[in-house]
Amino acid sequence: MKVIATIRKEFLLLTRDPGGMAVIFLMPLALVIVMCLIQDNTFRGWQETRMEVLLVDEDHGALSASLERTFQNSPNIRLIRKSGSEPLTAEAAYRLVRSGTYGTAVIIPKGADAGLRDNTKRAVTRLLAHYGFVDEKYNEKALPPVELQILFDPAIKANYKQTLSSAVEKMLIRVQADGFMDEVQKHLSKATQKNKIDVDFSQMITVNAQDASGGDRQGIALNAVQHNVPAWSMFATFFILFPLAGNFIKEREEGSMLRLRLISGSQFPVIGGKFSFYLFVCLLQLAMMIGVGLFVMPLLGLDRLILGTNYIGVLLTGLSVAMAATGYGLLIAVYFKTPQQALSFGAISVVILAAVGGVWVPVFIMPEIMQSISPYSPLNWGLNAFNHLFLRNVSTAAVLPELCKLISFAFATLAASILIHKSRTVT
Repeated sequence: MKVIATIRKEFLLLTRDPGGMAVIFLMPLALVIVMCLIQDNTFRGWQETRMEVLLVDEDHGALSASLERTFQNSPNIRLIRKSGSEPLTAEAAYRLVRSGTYGTAVIIPKGADAGLRDNTKRAVTRLLAHYGFVDEKYNEKALPPVELQILFDPAIKANYKQTLSSAVEKMLIRVQADGFMDEVQKHLSKATQKNKIDVDFSQMITVNAQDASGGDRQGIALNAVQHNVPAWSMFATFFILFPLAGNFIKEREEGSMLRLRLISGSQFPVIGGKFSFYLFVCLLQLAMMIGVGLFVMPLLGLDRLILGTNYIGVLLTGLSVAMAATGYGLLIAVYFKTPQQALSFGAISVVILAAVGGVWVPVFIMPEIMQSISPYSPLNWGLNAFNHLFLRNVSTAAVLPELCKLISFAFATLAASILIHKSRTVT
């Protein structure tokens, strides 16, 4: 009954404070929406390596056609062959890339296709003559290699360079293999009078790239909504310390806390009642912000929050995060003696825990030293659990380590709060 009376008292205090209600419920919703809108393009830039590539074709041969098909079939490359109404030249491409107007340019020199064919023919003739398949003479002197040039803007990201270079190299390997087999077939056809055999290297092995999400959840990726909704929802729940600490310290300064202590005869009804009430408030916060991710974000042109199929795991993670946030807020309220101290330290500490834990930006793009510190933040534990559930669709057992950390943190802060409150009351 004493715990229920404390819960009822906290409910009345909160509902009679419109400003506090707005801070707890409306401000977090606005924060989540604003952060998703601000970071949407940034996350799309991380997920999509979209490049505009200038193609200067001075050869107009089969090699050029193959490279152009490769670029056109790539969803991450937009091919540009003209500058204004005129075809591109090597000099114009160099100026455009150097000025930063475009990030990359590929230049195919004149005679590239013919040079590649000559090199291939000479290599095949030498190989077959060495093993006695043909009697043709060949020139031991190697021809100079065909050189395709790729220009990069000095400010372009390294992963952009790697993506484009890999695409060009893959195309060249395929063209070389096709040309090599064509030459082999020509020589063997003359020597054995057999018909040409078509060999399609592209059908020998294929690459099936997909997300390891399981089931029919292909295409799920860490976008602005998937990151910001759980991240900033947890950030908001940890700010429950504002109304909790404010009311707690006010009661202590007015003397009502001492009277409650004398009436109850125990620390638990007061601490337990406050913990239970604000735990429910945190859960309500989380539910509202997840609802925003599910129903409001699509209306704003953003992606819809994907929860996965393990709703029990999501519920347990939300409960664990709420317990950790409430325990931390209660500890701040009990430890500090003035509202100014509690709110100043609480706000700064939550911001630091959020920044370290990956709320502001994902952990994987942080410096290495910050990545080593991140696992010590309770917000990182909750964010990892939500990412496992939302993106990887894992079982509850897979997130148990994070949940155990959050619950242990909650009980540790709750126990410390009771001990500190008891010592302060006795004193």
